[in-house]
Amino acid sequence: PTSRERAGTRRAARRDVRGMSEMSGDAAAACDIACDASSKEPSYPDPTPKELESMAKIKAWLKRDGLAMPSTMTHEECGGEDRAVLKFIRARKTAEKSYEMLTKTLEWRKANDVDRCLETPISAEHLRHVREIPAFYCGFGKTGHPVYLEHTAAIPWDTILANMTTDEFLVSQVQTLEWQASVVFPEASRRAGDAITQVINVWDLKGLTLSGFSSDVRALVKKASALAQDNYPEGLYAAYIINAPKIFSMVWAVVKQFLDAKTVAKVHIYGSGDKMWTKLMDRLGEGVTLRKEMVCCSKADIGKPEAEYGLQGAHGATQRWIRDRIAGRESDFGSAPGVLRRESSTKDIFDIFFDASDDLCAPDLASFNQRSSSARLSSSQPVVESVSASKSKKCCC
Repeated sequence: PTSRERAGTRRAARRDVRGMSEMSGDAAAACDIACDASSKEPSYPDPTPKELESMAKIKAWLKRDGLAMPSTMTHEECGGEDRAVLKFIRARKTAEKSYEMLTKTLEWRKANDVDRCLETPISAEHLRHVREIPAFYCGFGKTGHPVYLEHTAAIPWDTILANMTTDEFLVSQVQTLEWQASVVFPEASRRAGDAITQVINVWDLKGLTLSGFSSDVRALVKKASALAQDNYPEGLYAAYIINAPKIFSMVWAVVKQFLDAKTVAKVHIYGSGDKMWTKLMDRLGEGVTLRKEMVCCSKADIGKPEAEYGLQGAHGATQRWIRDRIAGRESDFGSAPGVLRRESSTKDIFDIFFDASDDLCAPDLASFNQRSSSARLSSSQPVVESVSASKSKKCCC
């Protein structure tokens, strides 16, 4: 049902309640709960008439050109093909530009065998470095979306760059994004009873300095961000930036001028300490497994509270899932796409999985080749002739 139809159902049900004076208090309360459930806004807004028209056009063009979206992009629990197409439309607005973007993504996936990338883990040596990235999933927000916490300033970029090429790191990045689509979002959708295809990011900028982002680090982040932006659109539900240093406010004032207004509206910048924690929990809800000590700690203690609660960081969770699946073991992070089970003992309240922050703007696109033994990335995505040019701002999410 559409949002309007759900609202109508709510009004009709409440009229029925008012007309039943003999109804008991418990029954009336139960009816209110049912009404609230039926009127709940969808996790992703329904397509507008114009978007429905664009969706029909794109499906027709795919059929005309002998193209099809793979099952790895169209999980039924997450809205199937309709949701997948709609996300591209909202990223590029018009049917023509959206189809151009989608076609590039399909060619990129085919050329680099992305649909099979979860069949081969990265090397043990590379895993040793990427699993140190302090990024964790911390349950689900009150809207049903997975909550991802990243301690941005504590990512060991120097170590990663010293031991991995950019291409090798992007292999891990793509595997994480594919695992998110195949495991995290389907599980979130089943829990919420609604198609979930976006994440809530909490970016902890404690200790962030401009000197920590060398030209090599900026180049790597730029390529990773562009890869996600151009091939995994509309992945952000909301972002909460916490513990931000004063200099960030000045940087953000400049950066947001180049972002789509819809993207800017999703970003919320908070301070630090008790006030920040209260505001953050009000937004996320009490159901998340994020704990105050995870974000209100010194830079030297980043990651320690997560370890005490049994959370495994970032890419490490993805790679363990891949290895368990290949070995035929039931993984703590899901034995098959969409199936997660929880850790035992003191860790049983935590769902452990990881997402990449895929909603930053960057103009380049780095292509990825997982099947190559050297884990190389081609320098650019296959070129598709542009249907029309645009000077408008790009939507990054």
